[in-house]
Amino acid sequence: MSESYYFGQGKLWIAEIGAGGVLGDWVWLGDVSELTGQGNETRVQHRESFSGVNAMVRDFGKEAGMTWNATMHQLDTDNVGRFTRSRMSAQIAGTVTGEQLPNPVEDGELITLDYMNVTDLVITDSLTPTPATLVRGTHYDYDIFGDVEILTLPTSPAPTFPLLAAYSHGATKQAAFLAGTDKNYALKFKGKNLAENGAPVLVELYKTSAGLLQQLSLITSGNQLAGSPVTFTTLLDSSKPASGDLGQFGRFVEMAS
Repeated sequence: MSESYYFGQGKLWIAEIGAGGVLGDWVWLGDVSELTGQGNETRVQHRESFSGVNAMVRDFGKEAGMTWNATMHQLDTDNVGRFTRSRMSAQIAGTVTGEQLPNPVEDGELITLDYMNVTDLVITDSLTPTPATLVRGTHYDYDIFGDVEILTLPTSPAPTFPLLAAYSHGATKQAAFLAGTDKNYALKFKGKNLAENGAPVLVELYKTSAGLLQQLSLITSGNQLAGSPVTFTTLLDSSKPASGDLGQFGRFVEMAS
């Protein structure tokens, strides 16, 4: 037997397991800088009490399982939502006219619009028949997040309340933390062993439960990109026969050159 070594790189893919065990689409999780597996079991041990030396006479394992730790660097809405047990939703792009701002408003007040990803905001008052238009940078300012800051309202003449907002908003996608349900996932690691001329390596986990993100770094410093660890626990896949070559938890595959 010749010696071999391992230095791995590769892509980690995930697929949601739906009702009836139906597998959803495979999705690449993006850059994953660490992927480690750890076996665990409960040991049952017994020492005899008849010889005077209390020798070990039985030692066996039960409740065997594996946990997997991955550090993700693609912190988009899908990945964050998937591992914060979120309810996912999306808003299509559109336009708004006549959105009423709180009545009255005062200088220095911060107002949140109904939509985000805001552009081309125009604020008018309710004067009839010809509303007065407020000036951005003088009377108000706003950001893409949909927050409007009232700077200094005109005084001569004073605006007729309520103020009205008209704007465009781009599409958004959101994950509402902890508002979803537990889901199971299949995992597939398509790797290459750089220590052995890039030999292909496949690891499949048929059914796992995903823990919540252990860390979500939103403000970063230094010269390291943000990474978020997540843990997976292997579960028994009873749809596969216990005596079959695939087993019921997962497999590690080397491919001959």
